[in-house]
Amino acid sequence: MKALTRDRHIRLSLLDASPLWDGVRRGHPHLEPEACACLTQLLSATALLQGRTLFAERLQLLIKGSGRAKAVVADCWPDGTIRGVLDLGVTEHQDWIAAPGVLQVMRSTAVGQPYIGNLELVEGGIQVQVEHYLQQSEQIQASLTLWCAASTGEAGGLLVEPLPDCPPDRLARLVQAIEGLEVVPYWERTPEFLASWVSQGEGTEELVAADLFYRCRCTRESLLETLRRFPEPQKADLFKGDEPLEVRCDYCGTRYPITRGDLSPRDA
Repeated sequence: MKALTRDRHIRLSLLDASPLWDGVRRGHPHLEPEACACLTQLLSATALLQGRTLFAERLQLLIKGSGRAKAVVADCWPDGTIRGVLDLGVTEHQDWIAAPGVLQVMRSTAVGQPYIGNLELVEGGIQVQVEHYLQQSEQIQASLTLWCAASTGEAGGLLVEPLPDCPPDRLARLVQAIEGLEVVPYWERTPEFLASWVSQGEGTEELVAADLFYRCRCTRESLLETLRRFPEPQKADLFKGDEPLEVRCDYCGTRYPITRGDLSPRDA
């Protein structure tokens, strides 16, 4: 949900991400709960950023770092479809996200070339990386709060953006409210509660709301279309004798058996 406080000084985006946690756990059963929590937080951050454009574009966030997560990807589409994947690194680092590394942001609409921006990682978790991106790449001062309990799957996010005419005293009260969220249990952080918390009881005006669905967009036909565009020598290297090739989708784990004949031109 994207909203504006009734005093029109603060814009906020709110998300109940517990359903995303359920999708991550089902789609990536090989990941431990803490890894699923990391992926759920990046999915939440991506959905909240997409909400800034009223869900009119596809948005993908990719973090490549030196922490326990070698790479984390979240991919959110205008129709509410969202998916993600996490690759584990081989490291003694205790943090899931750690510098050095890079945050890549890809935005694309139905027309035109996608915009791809890269930013070096700073010290901190996913919410710190996204705040740094907003400040450096979009010149926006914003506060992002993400949470996901690995034991229960209670997850969500809050993106707060003071508008340019926000008075200093209102901004100070906003900072105090955000810092005070630490005492609020995860189960109580519903979008309705958060909207009231940030507006300090004055209420908000809802701008847009959207449902999210954790599901993959892969199909056998789209995979074949991609493989058919490979150069002939590369396609030949995919197969050993006459045995079919099994291709696994990183996002959902679906396995597609592919034969040499499947890669022949359609009119062949």
